[in-house]
Amino acid sequence: MGPFGLVVLPLRGLGRILRGERAGIDQIGSASRAGWILSFIIPAVLAAPAYAWMTLQRFAELEFEPASAADFGIEALGYVVGIVAFPNISYLLCERLGRREPWYDYVAAYNWATVPQIALYLPVALIGANDAVPGPIAFLFGVVAVIAAIAIHFRVARVVLEITPVQALLLVAVDLAIGQFIARIVDRLHGF
Repeated sequence: MGPFGLVVLPLRGLGRILRGERAGIDQIGSASRAGWILSFIIPAVLAAPAYAWMTLQRFAELEFEPASAADFGIEALGYVVGIVAFPNISYLLCERLGRREPWYDYVAAYNWATVPQIALYLPVALIGANDAVPGPIAFLFGVVAVIAAIAIHFRVARVVLEITPVQALLLVAVDLAIGQFIARIVDRLHGF
């Protein structure tokens, strides 16, 4: 299977989900064990370079110079924990919501949703790194990107799990809380 089957087809399926078509999940490949596993690996690999660049930008803003490979290891570990933490906790939540079976499809779609979300964050990080852009403008772009990323996750949860808006907001809030918790631990490990 070439790039079309591994990347383009799942992203098309995600697009269909974002338009409200639950059948888009068929293009993501979560029905097979290999497709479900690849829904973790491929989006993570696609997002890793942007995440690494944004991490270096964050280091520069904090005037932090990584002293050793351990500093990069802390970031890598935080990235991997971030990839697996929410899916595991969301399983428990989906089980409580009576949506255990569609959880597999949801996690696959959630993982693929990382790709457009990082595509939103990267330009904002580039704008923020440009000293010519006024701070309030960069902040506004950041707010818009975060709102769009939240909307993507909300839509994926609503369509794939077929849950209420309040339940979808619960999943989004838990995801954001986990992300912030992991970020704080990583910062502590760096000594910030």
